[in-house]
Amino acid sequence: MRLRSYASIAAGILLPLTLACSGSSSSSTTAPSKPAKTLTYTDPAGTGWRLVKDASSTSTRIVLDLVGPSGTKTRGVGFNLQAEPKAKFGTFANGLPINDTGVYQLLSAAADPNEPIALVGGVKPGNVLSVGIYQKDRAQPAQDSGAPLCQIAVELDPSKGLESGDHLALSVVKAKVIPEDIGSASDDLYTLNQKMRMADITIATGSLSAK
Repeated sequence: MRLRSYASIAAGILLPLTLACSGSSSSSTTAPSKPAKTLTYTDPAGTGWRLVKDASSTSTRIVLDLVGPSGTKTRGVGFNLQAEPKAKFGTFANGLPINDTGVYQLLSAAADPNEPIALVGGVKPGNVLSVGIYQKDRAQPAQDSGAPLCQIAVELDPSKGLESGDHLALSVVKAKVIPEDIGSASDDLYTLNQKMRMADITIATGSLSAK
């Protein structure tokens, strides 16, 4: 009798505990994801080469200006910017993913209306934006790089599946400039060929996030 009594008591204790445990485990849920509705960008620190947010940016389209060190003279710049797969590079009215801000002279002195401007851009595999802007008129002086030299854009694309809180890493993997002493009208072809070496630069990027 005692054995049966102990067994009955044990069963009576264990059954409520089992039910309590099973009830607590079934109550846990995973918070639903929240689709992103806006993009935000925080400028990098420093005064060197950097991508900074332009005032024309909106909540779904971040326009970034390429700005260099004030007082540094150049005749052009090109860079490759790699972004997360969920980031979409936008285009401008010219149909390109790069916009001219008017600092460099992109046409020669002849000003032929059929002459192509020295502005190029495209997106390569791996979501790498490759752009370049170059001064063609050798009679013009090199320009101060402290002003916005060109623009690129990143847009919110709902089809990419961005969620609020996602961070979109941006990294300039390669960048070069045409220094001040290259391209002067006083250089003959031999001198120009000897000096024709673009200089490496490092471009800082800020923080891009979805909300």
